[in-house]
Amino acid sequence: MGGRPCPPLPVPQAIERSFVPSVEAIRTLHRLDVPDPEAVHRARTSVRRLRSNVRVLEADVELPPSLRSELGWIGECLGTVRDVDVLAARVAAAVDDAPDVLHLGAAGVRSLLSEERDAADEHLRAAVSSARFADLVDELDLLMKEASSSPGALEARDVVRPRWRAMREAVRRLDDDPSDEQLHAFRIETKRARYAAELFSSVGGARCARFIKRATLLQDALGAQHDAVRAYAWFLAHGGEDAGVARACGWFAADAAAERDRLRRDWRPAWTSLREPKARFW
Repeated sequence: MGGRPCPPLPVPQAIERSFVPSVEAIRTLHRLDVPDPEAVHRARTSVRRLRSNVRVLEADVELPPSLRSELGWIGECLGTVRDVDVLAARVAAAVDDAPDVLHLGAAGVRSLLSEERDAADEHLRAAVSSARFADLVDELDLLMKEASSSPGALEARDVVRPRWRAMREAVRRLDDDPSDEQLHAFRIETKRARYAAELFSSVGGARCARFIKRATLLQDALGAQHDAVRAYAWFLAHGGEDAGVARACGWFAADAAAERDRLRRDWRPAWTSLREPKARFW
């Protein structure tokens, strides 16, 4: 690819600009007195970013064997809360368009979601208050301190290019009419490539910023489709014995299914833009 190569990224700079802010977003969970959807979202994204990128430090520091699995644990706790928040926002946005006859049932759906949110929040609070969470934060702090004194540097071609190739392989595996599972796998690889690219935002210049912007657009398009898939499954599973709630869930499920099917195609322009050679910076 033409263009000036991306300069190496000193490991201490990567720690300061990317890793430390993610650790701090996780640490703030200790200070949440009331449910805060934005704080949960930031912490969940930070956990995902850390879990995806921490392996690039293996050449410079010794990673605790259980670190990624422990990040996965707290990520699941955060994910349960965040998924309910996303679903509740969908219902709140859709209820105004629902027929009047469904409004009472829709209120029942929102009540179910509120109960699930309370249970998920209680589970998260218990996790954050545990010695296991404290140990995880301590391990991250020690890792950040050790890596901050490393003389090493990260090369974009070594960090981002493998993630890019994994993305392309995920695209090659897509059927002409891709399944929800295939699109979800593609979304995961897109997210990993974006997180890897974000490490180099301070040294990669305009080309790096362009790649991140286009990868974000693709990830958002695939994420919206995945949200519709999850919403459809939830509504089908929560009809219950209440006829009003069942009717409302059926209406919301049909709406989510239509969105799911439409979004199976809407990601393609974003992928076409991202795959252009000028979008690459390594």
